[in-house]
Amino acid sequence: MAHFMAGQPEGFIIMQKIAVPSLNPRRYAETFAVFVEHSLEYPQMLDELVRVTQFLRDGFRLLDIGAGTGLLIRSWSERAGSIRPGRYVAFEPNPRHVECLLATVAELEIDHDIQARPFTLDTPLSKEFDLALFSHSLYWMPDPALHMLHAVSALVSGGAALAFLGGPYGVHAMFPLFEPFIERTTPMLQNNAISSHELVQGLRSYGAEPQVRILPTPIDLTGLFEPSAAPQLAEFISFCMQLEFTQLPAWLQADMIQYVQGGCVPQNGRLYWYLPTASVLLSLSNG
Repeated sequence: MAHFMAGQPEGFIIMQKIAVPSLNPRRYAETFAVFVEHSLEYPQMLDELVRVTQFLRDGFRLLDIGAGTGLLIRSWSERAGSIRPGRYVAFEPNPRHVECLLATVAELEIDHDIQARPFTLDTPLSKEFDLALFSHSLYWMPDPALHMLHAVSALVSGGAALAFLGGPYGVHAMFPLFEPFIERTTPMLQNNAISSHELVQGLRSYGAEPQVRILPTPIDLTGLFEPSAAPQLAEFISFCMQLEFTQLPAWLQADMIQYVQGGCVPQNGRLYWYLPTASVLLSLSNG
């Protein structure tokens, strides 16, 4: 049996933290595109969005916070048919995503007001919206619960605020494992350590009780662990950890890859990493 003495053993050096930059807006957009390419969550998110918005009528007013490229609003419009927003206000700070979003709403011929800036607690809002939507955008906000409640303040009676974000699994669990080894040299844009657990507990601390559903959403990583796919795998993990994966030492890269690969499940010839997405809903009663 091995015995170890307390304190620093003689001749050993305490490992220093590894300096690495977080993703900048351009790299965020690039790595996000890789993540979306492998994600199979959007059909389930769309089903959930349709389910919780059955109360809407044609001409409803939508506040879309962190609208991204407009992927969700496009798919939703295709599913909803004749039910279309009469007023669409969106906040999206990433310049590359704003370009895509503007093209999307123009193609859909939706009357829109695109705000190319972050949504903050100081953002002025009028009480006019039927629905406020956060699609994986609350990670960007220092107090996700308070920001969601700020959006709720803009809802009319009978309106609802719906947030999609990761559950306390997978990517969320990577952060406490690997963050202690690194020192970020630039600010992190998206905090993937935020999950539905932190959001729900935050809402409860402010006196709000949300409705929560966990969607069994997978990521298809088939073939991504083959040597030929190493560059794409690096982009995928860069997005998960919100840093430049290729600038990490080989041993830490290997540990992160092992973590992701170890959580994958083979099914019907495919390889899935299940990252359940949470649907968090706050509704305002009529009257």
